[in-house]
Amino acid sequence: VGAGPVGLVSALLLLRDGLSVRVIAKETKPRTGCRGPGIQPRTLELYKFLGVLDDILAGSGPHQSIHQYTSPDNGEPPVILWDQSKEKVEEKVDKPYLSPRIIAQVDHEAILRACLSRDYGCQVEFGTELISYEQGSDTVEATLLKSSTHKTETETTQFDWLIGADGAHSVVRKHLGCSFLGESIKKAGGMLLADIHLLNGWGDDVIQVMITDKDLDDTIGKLKLNGVVGDGNTVERRDMLVDMIYELSGRRDLVFGDLIGIGVWRPNVRMVDNFGKGKVWIAGDASHVHSPTGGQGLNSGVQDAFNLCWKLSLVHKGLNKSASNELMTSYTEERMRVVKAMLNVTTRLLKQTFGQPSGINVIRGFELRMFGINYRGSSIVLDEVAPPAEVLDPYKMSPEEPVRGGDRAPEAPDLKILHRNSSGGTTSLFEIFDPTKHTALVFFQSPLAIQEFSRALDNYPNGTMRIVVIHSQGSTERVLIDGKQEGDVVEVLDTKGHAYGSYLRETRGVVIVVRPDGHVGAIVKDVAGVDRYRRKVFT
Repeated sequence: VGAGPVGLVSALLLLRDGLSVRVIAKETKPRTGCRGPGIQPRTLELYKFLGVLDDILAGSGPHQSIHQYTSPDNGEPPVILWDQSKEKVEEKVDKPYLSPRIIAQVDHEAILRACLSRDYGCQVEFGTELISYEQGSDTVEATLLKSSTHKTETETTQFDWLIGADGAHSVVRKHLGCSFLGESIKKAGGMLLADIHLLNGWGDDVIQVMITDKDLDDTIGKLKLNGVVGDGNTVERRDMLVDMIYELSGRRDLVFGDLIGIGVWRPNVRMVDNFGKGKVWIAGDASHVHSPTGGQGLNSGVQDAFNLCWKLSLVHKGLNKSASNELMTSYTEERMRVVKAMLNVTTRLLKQTFGQPSGINVIRGFELRMFGINYRGSSIVLDEVAPPAEVLDPYKMSPEEPVRGGDRAPEAPDLKILHRNSSGGTTSLFEIFDPTKHTALVFFQSPLAIQEFSRALDNYPNGTMRIVVIHSQGSTERVLIDGKQEGDVVEVLDTKGHAYGSYLRETRGVVIVVRPDGHVGAIVKDVAGVDRYRRKVFT
């Protein structure tokens, strides 16, 4: 339920894993406007696994700098408050996408819808609203109201699962009975949000303008404009908005085109006490709302979808039949801690950005790129490396050291393919990771040990595990594992030591299992450890 990025990504993930889906939206047509335009580097990595990154990169651009103007304009050059292009960020091979990208949400959603249509023939059912649902032991009975130009009709249908990605006023959440506690931050005031064409003045196709004035009422004290293409709006509201901009800025040389949309936003910080139960789960703004400062919201929702969908797929296929439903409840367990930290970060940024007497203050830390998001300490994560991993705040970046269980799985490029039928080409772990499979990285040199681990991994359900045997830099060893077809097993040579440097803490071998959502699910040292993780996830 919901056709924003979270709902569309959820649909793509489930379709990639062989499930059938319906995507419904009560809006009669795609929404217009910019809204959440920032895509953080960690989300770019997930889009790489999903297969939509190239389209996202082609349709997006770098983050704009932030300039502060006087009101009225004193003729002096603006003060540059923040310019991401000037930030000194050390490039690292394990983090190939270091900078956020900016894309209007209308374009973001269009890319995801096009992928659904192209790859699966799946179309969003616009004008279809969820009215109510009843959850049974095996199915969910949903009542839908379908509206078109000429008629309105009701449909009652049985579904295996229901995912609510229907925003802050979620019908799914309300029927679940989840609490949605939090606060409204009155000191931050409000924003009048508008999308309007700007025909001159700053010279960009897409701009963001924020004009503040301490004498304005709180609800319109911060005015944000996003120049994007879209449908028109009422002439009266457009003229009111343009007059307000002229009055505040003194920039009567600006020429505006059509108004796309306008509304008042007030900062609310809220989250649920549970992300779902049984056959009904929620994600994105349906489960947490927050300040837009820091550009974390949409990205957190996409990461909700990645965490949820691989678990739902395993349970749906009967590959996890735990009576305690531990795999599904781990979605709440893992995401709750991350979302709490995200709310703290974005609220602090809101107060820093708008709560200063001197005006806007922009502070951006590297942790907002979301590389530090982790699930350390999760009940379904297994880390058998000593000493036990420190459970870190998801927004407190861990030291530059090899990964631990629950961490983001880093990239490792320059892996030479060693299979018999290969032409000696190269690949990388991000080319291998698959949102429908676990990936076992085998860091052992002994052919006997590799074969033993391969047999242990054979106990995982068919089609759920890919094995990557990684031979160390300078090694000439190569092992063909009997009974495996190429594709199920990838054997590579770590030609520049990137994989061993990022993943291995010690000289002795380990097997590292990477989950479909790109996080480390297990680090084990023996065959018994491989089986212990299997029992956590696949029983």
